[in-house]
Amino acid sequence: MPVELIVCETCRHPEDPPEAMPRAGAQLAGLMERALAADPDLAGRVRLRPLRCLMSCRRPCAVAVRAAGRMSYVLGDLPADDASVETLTAYLRAYADTSDGIVPFKQWPQGVKGRFVARMPPLDEPEEDRPGKT
Repeated sequence: MPVELIVCETCRHPEDPPEAMPRAGAQLAGLMERALAADPDLAGRVRLRPLRCLMSCRRPCAVAVRAAGRMSYVLGDLPADDASVETLTAYLRAYADTSDGIVPFKQWPQGVKGRFVARMPPLDEPEEDRPGKT
């Protein structure tokens, strides 16, 4: 199952002037697009999806990582730079290697620590795991 990386292209850092273009989120999306284009193996496992807003404005730049049947994560406070790209590509590799989306802490790249905003359970839970089922 492909992993989807959603990058908020409208994110801007508080110190960025409102008229600054492109915004930091769009810059991060562009950097990730180039990184995936340069890595066919990862590009075959990850689909990049820019989105106008992830509503994580207090934690820009924000991205979401998700795949069917796996936990989903929102990360924030990412600078639009090469270090963030290295961090995200490392995390995406580890996430893609899981069956449930849970990357063990010891496998987290240093750059994701402290950047998690939210974790959501898989949308397509097995019938036996749904509330009210015995």
